[in-house]
Amino acid sequence: MVYRTKTVQLSIDSFGQELGVSLSPHNQWVQLANQLPWTQLEALYLGVFPSTLGRAGKPFRLLYGAQLIKQSTGLSDVDLVNAVRDTPAYQYFMGCPTYNVKLPFNPSSLSHFRKRIAPISARLRQVIGNWCKDRLQDSLGDEQTMILDATVTPVNIRFPQDSSLLNQARTLLEKIITELAHQLHVPIPRTYKREAHKGYVTFTRKPRRSARETRKQVKAQLQYVRRDLRYVRELREKGGELTDPQLDRLDTIQHLFEQQEDMYRHQTHRVDNRIVSLAQPYVRPIKRGKARQDTEFGPKIDVSIQDGILEIERVGFNAFNESMDFQKAIARYAERHGHYPDEVLADKLYRNRKNIAFAKERGIKILGPKLGRKPKPVDEKQRRAENAAARDAENRRGQIERSFSFIKRKCGLGLVRAKTAETIAISIDTGIAMANIDAVLRLFSWSLLLFVQIKEVHLKISYQTTEWVKNSVA
Repeated sequence: MVYRTKTVQLSIDSFGQELGVSLSPHNQWVQLANQLPWTQLEALYLGVFPSTLGRAGKPFRLLYGAQLIKQSTGLSDVDLVNAVRDTPAYQYFMGCPTYNVKLPFNPSSLSHFRKRIAPISARLRQVIGNWCKDRLQDSLGDEQTMILDATVTPVNIRFPQDSSLLNQARTLLEKIITELAHQLHVPIPRTYKREAHKGYVTFTRKPRRSARETRKQVKAQLQYVRRDLRYVRELREKGGELTDPQLDRLDTIQHLFEQQEDMYRHQTHRVDNRIVSLAQPYVRPIKRGKARQDTEFGPKIDVSIQDGILEIERVGFNAFNESMDFQKAIARYAERHGHYPDEVLADKLYRNRKNIAFAKERGIKILGPKLGRKPKPVDEKQRRAENAAARDAENRRGQIERSFSFIKRKCGLGLVRAKTAETIAISIDTGIAMANIDAVLRLFSWSLLLFVQIKEVHLKISYQTTEWVKNSVA
């Protein structure tokens, strides 16, 4: 497949005139249409097409614009394509030459597009981040401040229970056994699936289950899965063949069985790299200790705020201590800016002795309560000044907490519905990019209302910016 640039769209005044309507200049997608660095983004996308022959791919702006809209609205691929067909502002933002009442592309094109941009997703986010920095630099103060914190972006999976995971593994193994038996033209081995299903349904219908009943059900499911795994192994030795997806699923079930058997024998609920979903075996439980939800299931991201925008420092499906990334984040900041930040705002998890000493050597202030026991003879004025500085630092650190709330409520990261590890990473990059773009929109799309009196005439003037003008903060 080859990629070629497409024609330029009509202006905002001409777009949609065939419908007898005009686009509102106050619509956020209309404002962004000619502001984003589409040329730089498209240059990156061109690198994923090594061939100069074949059928031409769809325009980058068409599909990436649709991905940004999807991340902001939370629509599925099918609903998104229908919404683009019915909304002229979406088509204008996506670079369509004119408004078209037909579907712009097949929903499956977005799936292929996400696979194609997976290697460059982080670089696309960085290009948008640099564009946002360029717009926000005049509105920032002289003080160079860096804010650090971590959060989890939950993935849409069923809440994992040992009995339900083993029952799901059992049903999948029964289908594999049936298919292998049909391939070899041999009788289907007896799997006791009706008895197993009846016992599981009886267990799940109990409103209150004792620990003894749960352990009994887990033991029964382990026995069923152990027998089914033996059947699969024997049928494969006789010449039965499985597809690559079936082999991957079988490997996941084998790993799940080993984990569950180990936890059952040692009477524990903890194991390394615990599988909580057969469909997404890379998802891990992350202990957060929050009041609302003690454990979350999804990738953990370490994020910083630099120059008014969000930057991703680390993404991982396995739990990690974010304080270990403090020094690396400072080093990356110095590499990007040529100097260290004046101060770093972070919670107490980052403020350990090692990180405090690292920052002190480089002249970086880390505000917050001091470590260790409080000294007894304390000057009252000094104590009040230190407490006031700590409260002010905590209030300013709240900016990143508000950003986390925004990306989860408005940028689709409150519940990521992507299925593969690559598309989850793309969702995170796109969500962070949309949050940075929104920061620019909030700054340069403010309204101004003026009341003017000229003798006995009263005038009301409403003014609102609709686009960014270089070297201005209006």
